[in-house]
Amino acid sequence: MREPVRDRVDLEVLQRLQQDGRTTNRALAEAADLAPSTMLNRVRDLESSAAILGYHARVSLASLGRPLEALVFVRLRPKSEEIISRFVEHVWALPDCIGLHLVTGDDDAVLHLAVSDAERLRQVVIRQISSFPEVFDERTSLLFEHRRKAMIEPA
Repeated sequence: MREPVRDRVDLEVLQRLQQDGRTTNRALAEAADLAPSTMLNRVRDLESSAAILGYHARVSLASLGRPLEALVFVRLRPKSEEIISRFVEHVWALPDCIGLHLVTGDDDAVLHLAVSDAERLRQVVIRQISSFPEVFDERTSLLFEHRRKAMIEPA
């Protein structure tokens, strides 16, 4: 895990790239009053230290034929590293699973699914998730709205 970024320039670069991942190196350099070559080295350092994990386009799930989203809360029994690993490998390979969180509390995992319709959701939950041998219980909730902040401020 990388240490929090402390330098004002690093923070500014991270904020600008969160707002627009396509910001040019020249624009980043001008904003920070640095030479483009210096800025390029700083961005590469942020990438190699895993402060920047990647660049991607945000795409509408509906445009991919997946307008229905759901969260599936899963409990596993017995619980072991091997079973959790097998379960994670199994569900992560499903094309409908777009997010996975291992959590504490009553549930062991929360899956974020994006599917074409209610019948597809039913098939995935019953045939692919509930049928996993160590799934003890699952609860499914439809998502009415999903938000994610485009820019996250440092702590």
